[in-house]
Amino acid sequence: MNDQAYSYINLDYMNMMSDGDAEMKKVMIDMLLDELPTELEKMEKLTRDAEWGELGSVSHKMKSTLAFVGNEVMTESNKNIELYAKDRQHLDQVPVLMANLQSLAPKALDELRAELERC
Repeated sequence: MNDQAYSYINLDYMNMMSDGDAEMKKVMIDMLLDELPTELEKMEKLTRDAEWGELGSVSHKMKSTLAFVGNEVMTESNKNIELYAKDRQHLDQVPVLMANLQSLAPKALDELRAELERC
């Protein structure tokens, strides 16, 4: 089944990377279900603690994770968090961008769980 019914994820990149291998896709989804909440929690704490250098690094690592999720708003928010944190500019926008990630992540994770059940 394709993922066009989904509102918060787009698995085109994941499907391309797994090349039709259902087991590989399951492994990738399991990784996302484990990694995404953990990394977002870490980013939230770094934002609260104003640890901009470390936030930029964690955000940079999240780029590849979010590519597999395929949510453009999450990807764009994360990209700006990385840029603002590394440049130490527009830091007042970082909590807003984090709120975008935090509000969309549970919805994306629900859809990833649904896809995992279909695999």
